[in-house]
Amino acid sequence: MTTLNPLPPAAVLGPGITPSAVVDKVSGLVLRRGVGVVWLALLGMAAAGGLVLTASIVWLFYQGVGVWGVNQPVAWGFAMSNYVFWVAIAMGGTFISSGLLLARQHWRTSINRFAETMTLLAAMNAGLYPALHLGSPWVFYYLFPYPNTYALWPQFRSPLVWDVFAIFLYLSVSASLWYVGMVPDLAMLRDRMDQQRNSWWGPR
Repeated sequence: MTTLNPLPPAAVLGPGITPSAVVDKVSGLVLRRGVGVVWLALLGMAAAGGLVLTASIVWLFYQGVGVWGVNQPVAWGFAMSNYVFWVAIAMGGTFISSGLLLARQHWRTSINRFAETMTLLAAMNAGLYPALHLGSPWVFYYLFPYPNTYALWPQFRSPLVWDVFAIFLYLSVSASLWYVGMVPDLAMLRDRMDQQRNSWWGPR
């Protein structure tokens, strides 16, 4: 009875490439000075989107939540659809990272970084809509149960309160998972920054 020889493991690094060279390449993307034209173009697009968001929020405050279609008997309207959309995006990032972790895929590291970052940013976006739905977001702290001199407590039968609790818990867990996954990267950047600082100004 013949046995099949296992296939040789595929080379992760090419010939002549050391792990230190890979670390220098990755950290150089973050620590290098100056930015390119593509980065500036993407920053301009993000800034334009931020201006549109700011203008939309100002218009919402001026006109009221009725611009979202909120009226009797409509309770949420546009805010509800956007809230559910961003929560679903956040859950997708969590599903990707947790699925790769349970499958014990060793190549998941970089994908987990993207997935957890996507989850964190999507949960932050989702958290905007319960506050904006109030019409007076500067009193958003009324949605949290905290001791106060007026003995006021939120209405726990309101789905708006539980949306805030869910987003707060989701942000806490997502930020923890994101930070724990970034610890090796942050340590690598710390070491490279110390090396650059010593090369520029001498050892401390």
